[in-house]
Amino acid sequence: MLVSNLIRRFGTVWAAVIAVCTCVPVPCPQDTCMLPNSKDNPRDNQCRDLDVYIKCMKSLSKKCRGDIGYHSAVTVSNSEFKKLCTSHDDFSRNNSSEHSQMAQSTHNGPSCPLLFDDKKEHRFCGLFGDPHLRTFDGKYQTCRIHGAWQVIENPFFGIMVTNEAIVNSTTATAPTKLTVILKAHKPECTLQKMYEAQGDFQLPSVFEDGSTSSGPATSPTVSLSWRSNDPNSETVIIRLSYISTIITVTRVGKYLSISAKLPDQLTQLFNQDKNVLCSTGCPHSEQINIKQVAINELDRALTSCHNSVGPTGHKLTDQYLDWCVFDMMTSHDEQFINASHAAYSDVLFFEPRSLFNRTISIFEYNPNSTAGANGIHRLNLFILTIITLYNFL
Repeated sequence: MLVSNLIRRFGTVWAAVIAVCTCVPVPCPQDTCMLPNSKDNPRDNQCRDLDVYIKCMKSLSKKCRGDIGYHSAVTVSNSEFKKLCTSHDDFSRNNSSEHSQMAQSTHNGPSCPLLFDDKKEHRFCGLFGDPHLRTFDGKYQTCRIHGAWQVIENPFFGIMVTNEAIVNSTTATAPTKLTVILKAHKPECTLQKMYEAQGDFQLPSVFEDGSTSSGPATSPTVSLSWRSNDPNSETVIIRLSYISTIITVTRVGKYLSISAKLPDQLTQLFNQDKNVLCSTGCPHSEQINIKQVAINELDRALTSCHNSVGPTGHKLTDQYLDWCVFDMMTSHDEQFINASHAAYSDVLFFEPRSLFNRTISIFEYNPNSTAGANGIHRLNLFILTIITLYNFL
């Protein structure tokens, strides 16, 4: 069966990748969910099999959290169910499952160009570096999150990332694999599409099926474009006009970053039981307080990040300056400076109002830092000057 083979192929490939790359000691037991082949009345049986399979996979959500093969299989099966079964009258009338109701609701929704309004409020999320996360609700976090994690998940698309340990660092990890899955939504909007990127290779300039667009030729609802930022950096922009969404994937050296801007309504459509980084943030146990990091070559890191200039001539500010310093101390890899600038450029494009233009890093208040000591000395000298002038006048 085509659907069965497709799902098993995603599961097998990603399970092998995760087993090799992240060495997960307890594998996801998704093989216990079977999708039997059907020959008699194939459409009825296929829809029932899919529904049973989806329910089985849903029961494994906690055990398989972070398994990118599991999430890919779930995404594919949901998409196939929606495409094959929501218009199948007999099955739709007899099936009252939560998934069936959700799929029917999506199928009977508004026409493709009017799903979300470009002029209404949007929210931004980004992930890059060691890794650092800005959630849809404006939280800034630094996390461990080794292995595969769901970044965004909603009825229209999903984004998954795999973080791997950085060479010559005992603690740092960074995104090195990334998958964007566009779920099929009406023939006039888009068929299912997948985009995969790996830090060791140049970013693909097309989706896996070789296309760069979907929908009407005169006004594509999906478009993919590639650009080179400099010899060591490149960006792919995926525009989903039918849901007023823009996704950017950037590779700096061998590290990846992801940014997305979605309608506020769309950011609310996710499973509350799942750990979806952009929506729920990193689990508390995975979060790192960067203020408590062991100081290591702080002055060098501060100087490098302060003196760096982005591709548009900007300087790093706010959390992005702090994250640059943190990454330099934990990894000693100057590619992270460029990664910080790439992420900062996304913020300038998507959400500039979120920046306060703070130019002093939180690490400059550290008493172990020469830069911090110089800053405090300058402040004391300024205060002394003011007091002297006041007494003189």
